[in-house]
Amino acid sequence: MAPAGVLQGQCLPSTAFKQGCSSQAASGSSLCQRPVFLRFEIAVTQRQGTCRTGRCQQRSTVVRCQAFPSFVPAGPAAEIQEPAAVSMLQRLQRCPTQVPSMQRTVQTAFVGPDPQPSASGNPVVLLHGFDSSCLEFRRLHPLLSEHHPTWAVDLVGWGFTDCGFGDMRDINLGPQQKRDHLYAFWKDKIQEPMILLGTSLGGAIAIDFALEHPDAVDKLVLVDAQAFTDGLGPMSTMPRFLAVLGVQVLRAEWLRQMANKMAYYDKDKYATDDARRIGRLHTYLPGWADANVAFMRSGGYALSQRVASLTQDTLVVWGANDEILSPDFAKRFTAALPGAKLELLDACGHCGHLEQPQRLAEAVRQFVQNPAEVQGEPLDVPALQL
Repeated sequence: MAPAGVLQGQCLPSTAFKQGCSSQAASGSSLCQRPVFLRFEIAVTQRQGTCRTGRCQQRSTVVRCQAFPSFVPAGPAAEIQEPAAVSMLQRLQRCPTQVPSMQRTVQTAFVGPDPQPSASGNPVVLLHGFDSSCLEFRRLHPLLSEHHPTWAVDLVGWGFTDCGFGDMRDINLGPQQKRDHLYAFWKDKIQEPMILLGTSLGGAIAIDFALEHPDAVDKLVLVDAQAFTDGLGPMSTMPRFLAVLGVQVLRAEWLRQMANKMAYYDKDKYATDDARRIGRLHTYLPGWADANVAFMRSGGYALSQRVASLTQDTLVVWGANDEILSPDFAKRFTAALPGAKLELLDACGHCGHLEQPQRLAEAVRQFVQNPAEVQGEPLDVPALQL
């Protein structure tokens, strides 16, 4: 696909707006009929006249519209190039979820199963890490969807989910609210025991949820999961104005890029400017800073003494080159859960779902199915496009 805004070798400003799109030309047309943000590309075969507003006089024009939901920050989203991220954004949606402990309706952002599903296995629910979004699973979600109805969910306070922080800042938002939100979403959308996969702090959320709602979780998959570091240290007790300043730093490009590089083994291939843009897209939503401050002030998760109480079959997956959470933590999981299965991903950092998605998908498939039936069978997956 040609870069956005290319017109016979001349670069034009990329255009983004929140309205319907109806563009027609002599050789064809493209029509988007719902109120969404549109990123579009114009490819011209022969130009006549001067282009001022994007409505040029051409003999032949092809317009390709990429429709994103209206709640996605338009300008930053227009800069994203990775096809998997663009596809994930196109499928992103929100639904109202009643969360009793919050006494409010949460607009839950998620990417659900394929609308024409061929998979018939147990549902899989994917939980991302701290201050991230379901775009983390842009490479893993399609692979798991081949075998399971798969959901990637933004829990309250993170990602593209909205619970009202844009209008008010004093909302309680800690482990209980995140757990209750996931349970309400599960009751609304899934309604059967699920395979719950959590990455990094999403692993702590998955553990906490499985302990409180064991009937809702059939199996656990923990990917470089945080569970043996309790609480958030001094961050939970610092004055609010300092917490706000600290959270604002999380949006800084230099810090995001530093974290980007720490997250991967192959930094040249994966720690790109586009990956940074994708990782900070949700930070432009109203209330982002207040939501993170609210979670910090909750004290976070304390699970180190509770991991051994898990009853679900558990797969622990770890990047052998993780610079954020040492692979030594994987051994602590297997010590606490003697029946757990461990998979180490060679040449992989903290984000196996982004750096080794095919291998992670295969590990999940073998874990869920009878190993005697799937052992040695390669997973048929498309090549990774960046």
